[in-house]
Amino acid sequence: MPEFFLTRQTYTKWMNLAEESRLCFSRSLFEMERNASSGQELWGKNKLYSYRSVEGTEIVYRIDAGQVQVLAVRLPKACLCGAQKKICAIILAAGKDDYKEMPLQLTSVEGSPLISRITEAFMASEVDDLVVVLGYQAERIKEALATKNASRDINVVVNPNYAGGLSSSLKYGLRMVPRSTAAVLLTLGNRPFINSRTVNALIAAYKREGSPAVVPVCQHVRGHPIVFDAALVPDLLRARGNVGGKSVLHRYREQLMEVVVDDDGILRKIGEHSN
Repeated sequence: MPEFFLTRQTYTKWMNLAEESRLCFSRSLFEMERNASSGQELWGKNKLYSYRSVEGTEIVYRIDAGQVQVLAVRLPKACLCGAQKKICAIILAAGKDDYKEMPLQLTSVEGSPLISRITEAFMASEVDDLVVVLGYQAERIKEALATKNASRDINVVVNPNYAGGLSSSLKYGLRMVPRSTAAVLLTLGNRPFINSRTVNALIAAYKREGSPAVVPVCQHVRGHPIVFDAALVPDLLRARGNVGGKSVLHRYREQLMEVVVDDDGILRKIGEHSN
């Protein structure tokens, strides 16, 4: 990948933007960086190119001697108004994984059904929307959610094809994400020890840096949940088989941000499958 940098003028503009506009700016730059060679060459302007991002941001840049130099950026009104701002969490808990002769999602963890414990952690965080994808024994598990979280707003979607693997459930979850979403947090339904403070730390890191993907790390090991910028949703929708966002993380590994946390709950799990 060629060296990528902003001119002083462009960097100053980025620093002076409001937080939401800065995130829009950053997302568009990450997108352009991956697609710099597909920009339209400006007529009569040697080595100058124009790129329009999926959000409508217009970027003018120069490619010279293996370098991509961003000269100017114009944000659309939607970004300047901070239209995309919500963080949506998706819990993939559709898979058939019996544990101690009952569905894993209903297994008692410190006195609560596993599915209730993990949703409580996200509802106690700064997440704006929560989507839970169910499949196996969905009606029984929905009852547990309704009982424990009667006053909470949880969007439940049932994946009838849960045997198709994680990617199948991921697609169902992403369909429930509001258009105003800036990023999604993905996790598996077998991780009941995730701490809401860790969730907040990941959200804060994403909002501060605007990275396309943010992962927590404990004891040098990556865990869950994982933040994906909304611009990566099309990549997530292309996942196949029993994988979630692994292939997308690999594709954007150079832009991925790690957040070190003192929380082994990001690593601990119960059972083996949870699509």
